[in-house]
Amino acid sequence: MSTTRTRRSLRRIWRWPALLAVLTVFGLLSALIGQTGFWWALSWIALAAPLAVIVWSAAKGVQRSRA
Repeated sequence: MSTTRTRRSLRRIWRWPALLAVLTVFGLLSALIGQTGFWWALSWIALAAPLAVIVWSAAKGVQRSRA
C-alpha cells in the first residue's frame, strides 16, 4: 500500500474521533473558564454532542442487526 493511501485512510479513520475530542475539550474549557450562561450553554452543547453521536451510532447498529 502506498504512503499517500495510508495517510488518507488514517485521516479518514481518525477524523471524527479527533473532532469529537476537540469538541469535548472545548466544552470542558468553556465550562471552566466561562462565567456566564452563554458559555455554560456552549459547554452543554459541546459536551452533549459526543453523547448524541454515541446514541446515534448505537441506534444505527441495532437497526443493522435487525435487518
